[in-house]
Amino acid sequence: MVRVKLLHYTKNGVELIANSARVSGIPEHLSDREIVRIIVENDYSSVLEHIVFTFDISEISLALSRELLEHRIASHTARSTRYNLEKEFGYVIPELIGKDEELVDLFRKVMEDARQNYIKIYERMLEKGYSKSEAREVARYVLPMATHTHYIWTINARSLINFLGLRLCARAAPEMRELARKIYDIVVKIYPEIFENIGCRGYNLGLCPENEARPANCPYRNKIPAKEQVKAEWQKI
Repeated sequence: MVRVKLLHYTKNGVELIANSARVSGIPEHLSDREIVRIIVENDYSSVLEHIVFTFDISEISLALSRELLEHRIASHTARSTRYNLEKEFGYVIPELIGKDEELVDLFRKVMEDARQNYIKIYERMLEKGYSKSEAREVARYVLPMATHTHYIWTINARSLINFLGLRLCARAAPEMRELARKIYDIVVKIYPEIFENIGCRGYNLGLCPENEARPANCPYRNKIPAKEQVKAEWQKI
């Protein structure tokens, strides 16, 4: 299960966003909350970059951590498999097979085989006179993508909205969607003015860029038009 803890966030964020927007030219008579609503609804979002969040994220897979790196406007620190011995590594069982006992048993066996191979390489290298650091460095290459890792992630509000738009989508990988949902549940309580009307990209834009790739379980499939439908109508004008 993905674990998420908020370590730090920018205090007085609504006031900071509003004051930054006033410098840009937003009318002075509007309240802080009105300004934030206008900014979020109309995607005048550069001022949102002044607000940052730092999360402690654990029990995620190496596979998910690789996907997180796609969100480049963020700061990433991960547990090192080079400097940490991983004999007792935990791992993620993919949600897709979670209710299939046969596949779960097979998955656990494969992971245990990987653990034994990791230990075998590590210990054999020590026997041959290699240092512990050298043995760790080589043994880590057999670690599966399901292996647990630990992550510290700092991201600004603008980039976080982009992350949520992509990763709350019904097409997102289940583990990533779980992470996105837990992060959303944290930040919406702190700054509802910014996040309460944020969802997947289709919800945010009023049209879905995923087009016909939308899965059957998408809650907006029959409520929000696909981008290609909107483009087709626009071309008729």
